[in-house]
Amino acid sequence: MKINIPCRDIARLVSDAEDRALPVAEQARLRLHFVLCRDCRTLDGQMSFLRRAMERVDLNESLQE
Repeated sequence: MKINIPCRDIARLVSDAEDRALPVAEQARLRLHFVLCRDCRTLDGQMSFLRRAMERVDLNESLQE
């Protein structure tokens, strides 16, 4: 498994993880990179926050109809 993964590749995996279940190897790459990189940890938190916010918007719109 490649250990030194560029942040742009991690950003792609973070985005992919929001849409699908990642294979175990990709999950391990993310976790390892997050230990080493605060910026990517922050990106992951921001993406999760946005996903939850959008789900709430969709739910609120559905309830109003």
